[in-house]
Formats: sequence, C-alpha cells, structure tokens
Amino acid sequence: MGNFLSIGISGLLASQTALGTTAHNVANVNTPGYSRQRADLATRLPQPTGSGFIGNGVNVVNVRRIYDQFATEQVRSHTSLNSRLAVYYDLASQVDNLLADPDAGLAPALQNFFDASQGVADNPSSIPARQVFISEANSLVERFGAIDQRLTSLRDSVGTRLQDLVMQVNSLAESLAKVNRDITLAGGDLTGQPPNDLFDRRDELLREVSELVPVTTLEQDDGSINVFIGNGQTLVIGSDARGISTMRNPYNSHRLEISVGRTGSGPIISDFITGGQLGGVLEFRRDVLEPTENSLGRIAMGLAQAMNEQHAQGIDLNNTLGKQFFALRGLPGDPKQALPASTNGSTANIGFVVTDVAALTTSDYTVSTPDGINFNVTRASDGRIVGSFAPGGYPYTYPAAPATIDGLQLTIDGPTAPGDTFLVEPTRSATSDIRMLISNVKDIAAAAPFRGEQAVGNLGTGKITNPDVSSATNLPAIIGAAPLTLVFDDATNRLVVTGGTAGVGNPLGAGWIPYNPATDSNGTGFDLGLALGIPAYNGVTFTVSGAPLGGDTFTIGKNTDASGDNRNMLKLAGLQDAALLEGGTTNLQTAFGQTVSGVGAKTHQLDINSRAQQTILDQAIQAREEIAGVNMDEEAANLIRFQQSYQAAAQVIGAADTMFQTLLDAVRR
Repeated sequence: MGNFLSIGISGLLASQTALGTTAHNVANVNTPGYSRQRADLATRLPQPTGSGFIGNGVNVVNVRRIYDQFATEQVRSHTSLNSRLAVYYDLASQVDNLLADPDAGLAPALQNFFDASQGVADNPSSIPARQVFISEANSLVERFGAIDQRLTSLRDSVGTRLQDLVMQVNSLAESLAKVNRDITLAGGDLTGQPPNDLFDRRDELLREVSELVPVTTLEQDDGSINVFIGNGQTLVIGSDARGISTMRNPYNSHRLEISVGRTGSGPIISDFITGGQLGGVLEFRRDVLEPTENSLGRIAMGLAQAMNEQHAQGIDLNNTLGKQFFALRGLPGDPKQALPASTNGSTANIGFVVTDVAALTTSDYTVSTPDGINFNVTRASDGRIVGSFAPGGYPYTYPAAPATIDGLQLTIDGPTAPGDTFLVEPTRSATSDIRMLISNVKDIAAAAPFRGEQAVGNLGTGKITNPDVSSATNLPAIIGAAPLTLVFDDATNRLVVTGGTAGVGNPLGAGWIPYNPATDSNGTGFDLGLALGIPAYNGVTFTVSGAPLGGDTFTIGKNTDASGDNRNMLKLAGLQDAALLEGGTTNLQTAFGQTVSGVGAKTHQLDINSRAQQTILDQAIQAREEIAGVNMDEEAANLIRFQQSYQAAAQVIGAADTMFQTLLDAVRR
C-alpha cells in the first residue's frame, strides 16, 4: 500500500515539476538569451521481490536547459562583427557625404579658385577680376577650414563614443563578475544541478559585451568564467571585474586610447581591439578619419607651396616681387614642431618643414632614439624605417644637421635622452592652418619679373623673347640690378653681355653668349646663368632668333609697370593641372578625387559587408533559437500532457487512499 502511494506521489511531484518548468518556459518566451528548460525524469530503483522487481515510481533527475555552446558562440561572434561594421559604416558615411557634397565639398571651391585665376590671366589689368580671385582664394581657405571643423567634430565624437563605450563595457563586466559570484555560491556544476537561469543571464551579458568589444572566455572548475578581450587582456576573472579605461595618447592629449584596467595607466590595447562597436570606432579613426585628414592636408600643402613658389616668381602692380600667397605651418620659413612623447626624458624638440611636396606621403612618422644620439624615422603607414640621422661632431652639435626624408626636412634642436620618441604629423593640421596673406588686389603678382627688348635702332632682324624664370631664389637680388645689355658682335658671332650689380654678376664686361645667325636664326634658347657661368642667374631663360647685325643691342631688365602682363598668372592658373603630388604624377583635383573615391569605395564596401553580416547574424540567431528557443506550440502540448499526467497521478493517490480506507474499515469490524 505504501509503495502504491509513494509511486503516485512521485508521479504527482514529477508532473508538478514538469508543469512548472513548462510554465517557466512560457513565461520567458520573450526574455533575451533565455534557453528553454526541460525536466529530465528517470525511474526510481525497483524493489526486488520473490516474483520479480516492482517499480517504485519516478524521480526528477534535474532541470536541464537546452543549450548548444557552438550556436551560442556563433551568435556572440557574429554580433561582434555586425556591431563593428554597423558603427564603422555609420561614421564612414558621414565622411563620404562631406567629401562628396557638390556644394560643401572641396572640389567646387578648388574649381572656382582656378577659374578666378584664369579670369585674371585673361585680363590682368582688371581690378574686378583680381578682386574675384582674392575672394575665391578666401572662400577656398574657408572651405578647407569648414571641412576641418567637420572632421574635428567627428574626431571629438569618436572620443566621446570611446568614453561611453568603455563605461558600458565596465558596467557589463561588473554584472558578469556578480553573476559569476552567484553561480559559484549556487554550486555551479559541482552539485549536478546547474543554476540554468544564471547561466542564461551570463550568456546574455557576454552577448551584450560582444556588441561592444570581441571577447574570448575560459570556464573554471567552480562554474565561473573568465573573460578576455584584445589579444588576451583580462576583463573579468571570476568575481573580479578588471575593466578597461580611456587614456591620453602619449603624443597627443586630445586623442584617446583604450588601456587595460580602471586607472588609465595600463598598456594601450587600441590596436588589438578589432571587433564590436569599440573596434568599429577605432578602425574608423585609424583607416578613414586620420588618412582623410592627412590626404586633405597634403592637398593644402601642395596648393600653398606651389602658389607661394610661383607667386614669388612674378611682379605685382607695385612693381615688387610677389609676396607669400598662403601662410601654412610646415612650409619653408615656418617650421612645425613634432609631438614629443609624454614619457620623454629630455625637453628636446624636432622641427620639420616640407621641402618637396611631390615626395610627401599621407603617412605620419615616428622618430625614435635608442641611445639619445642616433635617430630612426619609421613611417607609420607601412612600419618601415625610412631614414636615420645623427648630430654631427663630438661633442655633438645642435641644432643637428637636417635630414630629408619623404620630402620632409627634420632638425633636432638639442640633446635627447635614450628612448625619446617623437610623432611627426606633416599634413594632419594643414587644412586648419592654411591662411591667406594677400588682401590687396595690387599685390597679385600676375606679371613676369623680366622684360626682353631689342633696341629701336637695331638694323638686323634679331629678336629676344621676354625672359622666363623658374626659381625665386635669387630674384630679390637680381631684380634690383641694372639691366643687362646684350650687344651682337658680328666678328665673333657673340652676344656680349654687360650690366648687372656687384654680388650678382658684375662686372660682366667679359661675359658673352655664342650666337651664329647662320645656324641659330630659327631661335636658340639660353639659360642666362649657365651661359655666363654665373649661378645667380640660373633659371632665367630666354630665346634669341633672327639675324642681328653688328652693334645691334638687346636688353633684359625689370618688367616695370606691366599691368597687362599675364605670364606669371598663366603659370598660377596652370597649377590646376600641374602634377604636384605623388612624385609628380597627380594634380590637386585628381588627388582630391582619389580621396573622395577611396572613402566612397570603402563606405560602399562597408554597406555591402554590413548587410551581409546582418543576414549571417540573423541566421546564427535563428539556428540558436531552433535549438534553445521556446516553441509555444510545443509548450502548449506539454502543458496538456503534464496536466494529464498530474491528474492521473492524483487518481493513483486517490485509489491508494481508497484502498487504505477500505483496509482500515475491515480492521475496525
């Protein structure tokens, strides 16, 4: 009788547990990360009798969650990748929209600037045309500044996002540590009865962390789990949340990095975070934002240097040589300082100027000294050591002799300490630094500095062209010199050159240039400095043609009051198509087009990859749901089944009670 009752009670309790488990599944059908549970039943050990083994009912072995570790880790992994691509695409598309904007982009401002320069070339004496040119130049500078402000805003946004994401990671790490502690206190797997809901909660926390940063895990014997990020840095150990923090970049206090621990003084791991929202933000800054800033800065550098060099080779309406057109730190005459690391042991600085824009890259550089004497220059874009230098003499002299690397001339101003490092950013801030130096229309140097003329009384047919110049190095000295006079000597077929000023090439009484009308009358070009052997005049070129007679005279002098001369302005306008960058293979418009297309192509690829990754993530989630998700139809069927078994077990107990009462009644009689 007792065995009969016990069997009924065991069935009742088992059905009750199964009903409770099913009800728990139904209640958590919409709970994120929940894994459906199932009550596992097993028969009790039977009771041996002389007539065989008689069953003793049922036991609930455990309540098990239906869980697949591989499917869960797939969801976690694809969540990290999806989050990275989503935030990366969102940020990159902002840069793409900025650069490609037909109104706010740089391309229309560049085009308007060069169109205005062509307007002055077409009518160099026109004051309105000159005013339009200055106005468009100012607009171009403002456009550079506006783009820089937008990019700076994005850079600030990156810093803010990093701080917010770090706070979220640390909050989740604290929650993980607490769940680990609760699992350990609950006995973990050691009791054979795992705390399923705590495990689900921990898996969901891990999934939430993976949205922010990719994680790897290692389960411990006590049921807790250790969580790692980056290339193995600890986020959570058991019930201890180590966390991460933001810290100032050692070269640039405005640039935030990710470090291990909560103090902001641990090792920097920014380069090791390759997934999640944190990875997407860091990758955007490294691969889109900073290269775009550098690329636009190089365009500003190329424009400023080319305009300054060419403008200095002309004469303005005041009959003076052209002034600097743009101001820009890092160009010759205005050195820029490298950024010293905050850990440097000396106060030395490294200054640099861009001496050759054509050789300039869009990369940053690190200058380091292992011994405080010898310096290596490492290009950040490919990690290559591209140059080395050291101060001269002993004791070492400072400032050290400049070293030229990738179009940069670097100079150290004083002794350094072993281990000192410096960051050289040649073009990063150029878009914000560029300024206009010309405001008066009369200061536009549209004319060439020299004029070539033949004397009115010449009897021959000889002619001389207006001299061209290709360098402004010696122009300030020779432009103020006395005009050069070239007299043809028919006995020796020479142009005898006189004039000039002491220190520039005087006396030139013995100077001469060979010219034979019989063979040279179709036109022969000369470089005045090379022809006379006087370096000061190198780069001053002209052509003599025709057949002069003995005594015919030609002069080369300052191009005074030449308001209608457009020779230098034509060269300034021609800079639009001049191959100034990429080793002399790319002009400014093309360089900007390459920047736009590069960002556009990356953004388009990110869009495609993001959509594909979302599909993969959806499939991974579906695969997990098929294994661990709650199926309401199945749970409804289970409710009916377990309810019926509960009722049947209750009837068994009722039957046992009836039998027991019958037995008692028989005894009483």
